[in-house]
Amino acid sequence: MNILQVHKYYWPRDGATNYMLRLSDMLREQGHTVIPFSMRGKHNLPTPYSKFFVSEMDLAKPEAVGFADKIRYAGRMLYSFEAKKKMRRLLSVEDIDIAHVHNIYHHISPSIFGELKRKHIPIVMTLHDYKLICPNYSLFHHGAVHEEDCAGWYGTCVKNRCMKDSRVQSRIVRAEMIFHHKVMKFYEHAVDAFIAPSEFMMKLCVKYGWPKEKFVPIVHPVDTTTFSVSEKGGDYVAFVGRLSEEKGLDVLLDAAKQTADIPYVIIGDGPERKNIQARIKKERIHNIRLTGFESGERLRKLMDGARLFVVPSIWYENYPLSVLEPKAKAKVVIGTKIGGIPELLPADLLVEPGDATDLAKKIALWYGKSANERKKMGKTLRKEVVTVNDPEKHVRAIERLYDQTMTKMSFF
Repeated sequence: MNILQVHKYYWPRDGATNYMLRLSDMLREQGHTVIPFSMRGKHNLPTPYSKFFVSEMDLAKPEAVGFADKIRYAGRMLYSFEAKKKMRRLLSVEDIDIAHVHNIYHHISPSIFGELKRKHIPIVMTLHDYKLICPNYSLFHHGAVHEEDCAGWYGTCVKNRCMKDSRVQSRIVRAEMIFHHKVMKFYEHAVDAFIAPSEFMMKLCVKYGWPKEKFVPIVHPVDTTTFSVSEKGGDYVAFVGRLSEEKGLDVLLDAAKQTADIPYVIIGDGPERKNIQARIKKERIHNIRLTGFESGERLRKLMDGARLFVVPSIWYENYPLSVLEPKAKAKVVIGTKIGGIPELLPADLLVEPGDATDLAKKIALWYGKSANERKKMGKTLRKEVVTVNDPEKHVRAIERLYDQTMTKMSFF
């Protein structure tokens, strides 16, 4: 089978990209040919198909972009003629059986759908965030989730300054959503099936108007053979992830102040790092250590040394690796009752989002339990990952969806 994998990045930049790259490898291992379509960039992995990639568009620092480029970028977000042309060129030299789309908004746009459908190529799409229903793909801004931005013609998104606290950027992403979903209905007409990693993701999309029959629940894979199970009991509480507002780190700091006898290690980097450091210094929170970004053997040792992990998110996490990976190591994970997290943890490991006292009590409870009690819970959590998130099961489910979608397409 010749499979086109479409995503705006082609290097291990984030969870969505890592998943796309891992899935591509798994499909190749099954004997399929995988062809990427992405955006050019200096960090990209080498591929002979880079000549078909669209030009780079850096939206990380909009203040550094000139006025003319801002106008050009806005037009490209609505409909990229370059992406359409590049896709047409690719399809003229490659026979594609199915296209698997990931994140294409802003940088690629749904302009490619017409070229795929012109060749009668079925399309499936994995949902990594909430861009299908909201101008702000995370639904999170100004310290809280704002579901109201999904409603109607997305007017509250502009009113709430949903995109980086900017009315201009909020108007642009609102226009993008209106053009894509209200006027042209690109996704509605072109995508044959949406893959929802969590039940929560699927239910929220259905709540805001998408037909349930369009969705197929397929959870993300975890290769548990790459996660060693340490016999060490551990002597601190660990957070691993991006240091950003939606991750609930202010709540974690408040909980740490209430459990001053328990040490904490925060592993990661991000835009909130300086604010966290400032709070720790100003409020003299002596039981927290920040390591910065870690990877490889150093990260493995830090995870082995943790007694338990905490995921204090205050936004709608979809299917977070920050829960799955500690589970794969047979570690206890405490998480918030929000988004897809409750699908991954039992009730006695869940706390209310934003409630530092509830979090502190749960941390103190599990930190103080006997090693045998924590070990028993850890084994249960790991067993669930081994069973539910088995990579072989995942790739078979993906192949089955491809076959079903192609069969349905050929029937019509």
